[in-house]
Amino acid sequence: MAKKNNLKLIKIPKKNEKLSEFVGVILGDGNITKLYNPDKKVATYQVRIAGNSIKDYNYIVNYLKPLAENLFGIKTGIHKVKDCNGMYLTLTGKNIVNFFIKIGLKAGDKIKNNIGIPSWIKKDKRFLRACLRGLIDTDGCLYELRPHWPGLFQLNFKNFDKKLLSDTRDSLLNLGFKVSRITSNKIYITRKAEIHKFYKEIGSSNDRLLQKHQEFLQYNSPVV
Repeated sequence: MAKKNNLKLIKIPKKNEKLSEFVGVILGDGNITKLYNPDKKVATYQVRIAGNSIKDYNYIVNYLKPLAENLFGIKTGIHKVKDCNGMYLTLTGKNIVNFFIKIGLKAGDKIKNNIGIPSWIKKDKRFLRACLRGLIDTDGCLYELRPHWPGLFQLNFKNFDKKLLSDTRDSLLNLGFKVSRITSNKIYITRKAEIHKFYKEIGSSNDRLLQKHQEFLQYNSPVV
């Protein structure tokens, strides 16, 4: 994408399911930085999404990277963290940061900012399902309750942003899911029928969760 007045131009996407999913990803494992150092006259504008360089590699490189580039028409960066299994997908530029702030996100510490799901997403069930997919794909997990209950699985979402956690629970309830109360900064779905419903109506774009869903299906075939 070209530059104008030294600003990286971006394509402004319509509010749709793809953008809603990407917003969910940022709310889950993302961070927005908007800083200016007056002494050095240096500004930092970036959107960064964190992940595990082993478990989330395919998801970040083969799904989130092209998703972001198609949405905004800009190149993204992939950075692996030395000495640990961490990696980042990075979008840089003042325009991309200001775009996300304009649609309801905030720069800085998400927990202190107490950011929830933007209202424009809550108003459209298609957008809401897509946003929840992004949230669960980043800050959620599906796991078997071994060794005590083999074959019994739990879909879990954990986040320390109280408003986001509450919004996520309320959104699932509004979409007709039976979900637990908030306990220890997390919510979960345990009933087999509800997990089937989640993957049918919301789904996943992350290989890590899709593999676990296949394990779940080995024990729990859907009722036709």
